[in-house]
Amino acid sequence: SATVDALLHEMFGAAKESPADSGASLRVGMREIKISGATPPAARLHSSTHSSAVAAPQALAAPAELKAALSDVRSDASPTDWALCALEPDGSSLRLVGKGEGGAEALAAQLSDDAVFYGLVRRTDQIDKSTTIKFVFLSFIGSALSTMKRAKVSTVKGAVSEVFAPFHAELMSATEPSEVTSATVDALLHEMFGAAKESPADSGASLRVGMREIKISGATPPAARLHSSTHSSAVAAPQALAAPAELKAALSDVRSDASPTDWALCALEPDGSSLRLVGKGEGGAEALAAQLSDDAVFYGLVRRTDQIDKSTTIKFVFLSFIGSALSTMKRAKVSTVKGAVSEVFAPFHAELMSATEPSEVTSATVDAL
Repeated sequence: SATVDALLHEMFGAAKESPADSGASLRVGMREIKISGATPPAARLHSSTHSSAVAAPQALAAPAELKAALSDVRSDASPTDWALCALEPDGSSLRLVGKGEGGAEALAAQLSDDAVFYGLVRRTDQIDKSTTIKFVFLSFIGSALSTMKRAKVSTVKGAVSEVFAPFHAELMSATEPSEVTSATVDALLHEMFGAAKESPADSGASLRVGMREIKISGATPPAARLHSSTHSSAVAAPQALAAPAELKAALSDVRSDASPTDWALCALEPDGSSLRLVGKGEGGAEALAAQLSDDAVFYGLVRRTDQIDKSTTIKFVFLSFIGSALSTMKRAKVSTVKGAVSEVFAPFHAELMSATEPSEVTSATVDAL
């Protein structure tokens, strides 16, 4: 619970009671919505005694040289196929580390275990007459960082993603340079898209950008295809994810003011095709953490309630846990279902991303953020 509280404090700041006759804003995930004194349940995610306004997450500064480096990676006229930046210790800005040729391995050589990094890698494949170019966004959280600093990274993830967007796939929260390889990137793209297929010039095709499906034609404009290749190509959509009815019921229980349940947890099945309910109950982050193991991937929802003056605020934190005993390839493949899992758990106020040890999932960590 401490980890959850710290995370919420970092992302939202202190809650402020809003006058009944004036509107206020509530941030749900990375979206800002308008609420009033009598806020409908769909807007406020809970039914509390008073509505509350919360502070927006800290803005993130991206230097011009970083934007130029990312443009270089995307340019067909440049051999540059990677760019890397680091998050400054105070979390307020990004710093360009470098760019160059050599793909994932060259980027990995710039990583260290005492910082947080974000990068973009360009991959080019020739399949028959079709040239496909895809971009992979990666995040790296140094293994030497404290639990508190690792948890705080989730508060800027949305802002960082906007700097690097659009991209086709994401290699999330690697912790060792050995995880960042061309083989890992290729496996990730294959898992998410399958094999590329050349699309006839006289018919339309679909291209997945991140988690969005967009329509492309034989003469695809650069804005749609993210690159200027010899031929356009269609790619397979990511595998659908099955969420059992009992999981949906458990999440509804966590959101219900009439229930004492304040956490629910599910596991990703080994084949990545479905989620399995592990449990639900009372006791917050610590009770949820007791169900985690190092050989699986878990996702959970925690409910936090605070009383500030006359204002009762209820917030929901989505968390992901990737067991430390999982192989590098299995850890990388988790990112292919992240968007689908987020949709199952949405809406939520904040996210504790890719924890790897149960000790990272505490009320203290969330409070300190």
